[in-house]
Amino acid sequence: MMTGLVFVSHPLQAAFLDDGWGARPVGMGGAFSAIADDSNAPLFNPAGITQVQWNEMTAMYASLYSGLTLYSGNDTVNLGQSYLAFVAKPNRHFGSWGISWANFTTTHLYREDTVSLTYARNVGDLFPVFDNMLSVGTNIKYLHRGVTLDSLTANDPVFAGGSTANALTFDLGLLFKPEEGPLAGFRAALVGQNLNQPNVGFQEDDAVPTDLRLGFAYQAQQIPWLVPDLDLEHRNGITEAHFGIESWLFHDTLGLRTGVNSDEVAAGVSFYQAFDKKFGFRLDYGFTFPFFIQDTNGSQRLAITLYF
Repeated sequence: MMTGLVFVSHPLQAAFLDDGWGARPVGMGGAFSAIADDSNAPLFNPAGITQVQWNEMTAMYASLYSGLTLYSGNDTVNLGQSYLAFVAKPNRHFGSWGISWANFTTTHLYREDTVSLTYARNVGDLFPVFDNMLSVGTNIKYLHRGVTLDSLTANDPVFAGGSTANALTFDLGLLFKPEEGPLAGFRAALVGQNLNQPNVGFQEDDAVPTDLRLGFAYQAQQIPWLVPDLDLEHRNGITEAHFGIESWLFHDTLGLRTGVNSDEVAAGVSFYQAFDKKFGFRLDYGFTFPFFIQDTNGSQRLAITLYF
């Protein structure tokens, strides 16, 4: 799950691959594409923004792999993530939209930025036979990556053409969520990210691979407070499973979740409070502990979401 660590004398070959975004999704092991019902949806399934009930603004910061000491020369390097998003309440005539910014950084040495414009629509708005059971969404994304050169890298031929790279790409997502009938409570998602495999190489080509996700979740009428979810992710010829469980208790005030994937185990907690019909907020905390990285205390993510 670590990206952008080996860059002192070699080009990064794993740019824009870390999907550990959002304190709430990460707490479920990254299994979120079939839920995707808040301002984290652009990260996992753009179709999900049709489910938001308020205008939402989210800010997240993550400290990655705390306790793990990394160096560049004599400097200590810290790994971090930031995420900022706004998603507007759906409009039956114009659909749903949002804008977001995601950032990965290794202190002052390397950074990746993704700016996304998200649009989604309930298919039932156009074809009433589908009601609101099916939605489709897209992200149009601007990718930027850059390296700060020093005495070790200034003359490296890898950066002869410059130390920054930019590209445009797009995602497509589907969400199936019947509200009535025998499939009520069942959710399914199909998402394709970076579908045009954009080139973000410095001197040589470095394509961001297409990421495909198939997600499932189920909210049983008998136990609506417990929702299991599963994402199957296929990238670079490898298929991985993400599994999580989320529970909202005390009239949706307290959220608890846990999850696992091939790289890490995860857990998270949320606190939600609505003051009236015009304003509310939610605090999310997510913790992950990797299976294959030693000398770390894990990664922590904290997010606040405002509803208005």
